[in-house]
Amino acid sequence: MALLPDQPASTDPGMFPIPASGGRNQLRRKFRALARAIEDTWFATADSDVVMHPGHFHIDTEAVSIDVADAVTVMRTIDTLFTELLDPADKPRYEAMRASDSDGRVVHGLRLIRNAEIHRHAMIDMDTDRLVSGVGKGGWRVFPRWKPYSDLPVEIRNNTDGKRTSVDRRYEDCVGCRLVIETLLDVMRFFDRCDPSLTHRNEDGDIDGFPLPPFIIEHAYECRHPYDPREVEMNEILLDRWTIMAPTGLNRQIHRAVLYGDVTLYVGLTNFGHHLESFVESADQIAWDIAGGYSYTAITDTGRLMPVTEWDRTLMLRETPLAEATLAEVRAGRSTDSDDRIREWWDRQITDAFWYRRHRRAS
Repeated sequence: MALLPDQPASTDPGMFPIPASGGRNQLRRKFRALARAIEDTWFATADSDVVMHPGHFHIDTEAVSIDVADAVTVMRTIDTLFTELLDPADKPRYEAMRASDSDGRVVHGLRLIRNAEIHRHAMIDMDTDRLVSGVGKGGWRVFPRWKPYSDLPVEIRNNTDGKRTSVDRRYEDCVGCRLVIETLLDVMRFFDRCDPSLTHRNEDGDIDGFPLPPFIIEHAYECRHPYDPREVEMNEILLDRWTIMAPTGLNRQIHRAVLYGDVTLYVGLTNFGHHLESFVESADQIAWDIAGGYSYTAITDTGRLMPVTEWDRTLMLRETPLAEATLAEVRAGRSTDSDDRIREWWDRQITDAFWYRRHRRAS
């Protein structure tokens, strides 16, 4: 089985090879402990207590928090051993890379969680915005995310006389709001890149224990290997793939425009023949759709139903740019939502490619 792109083999020297010593053997054992702690954390996400109430769920992520505490404690031990076992000339280079590398900054940011566990004795809850059922197998799978820095307990944020340290900043920039499992995979990837010869591997040469197992049915993309694309990366890949598909339905009618920074959003209804569904789409994407042969229309304030065309990537109603036309106030579907609600809808659409995929047909 071939290794994933950018994944080093055990024979590769790595960026910070550790000299042979008893400490190196201890470090190799800690690498294996980290992999097992990540695997335990994944299984805890599939063994969290979920109670259904009318209109909402109560999700208890205590099991995840317990295993994450083990993972970040091992992480900190590995980080400390690197700084102790490297040749003195390499230590500043290691610390500089940890401060600048995207994975290394996660290692540094997660120290805030480890310090809270060891020194502050403060409980850190997690946010969970998604869960899936085991589909007849029993149980639920939850997808915990780290809380934003501003939502952490005050005794954790103000752990140095109220002054924010580099650890606080790295948590806020590189850890907060992200999926817990992904950040742990970042940690595994960072240390594996530092010295891949320390990583325990299976007979195929891959990191033992990875990829993490799928949960019965893949409901959406989930990073399960240290060298898989992360959620944001995969979302961009999938959006690039699915935006070239035509929208679902027979045609679309535009009802109103909403400005979002330098992007113009258009809201309206998609016609499926037997029913209508609301849509929100950017002006650039609509121009692409029209160039590909899909039909959009709009009703002007005079009551005329007119085809929307595109010319040099600009949407037009005959000779008038659509952005300058006055549209009729059609109150239907989500066209009645506030501008802020429309912007929230758009944010959800472009940050969840699988949700966006439901509005595009297969090529």
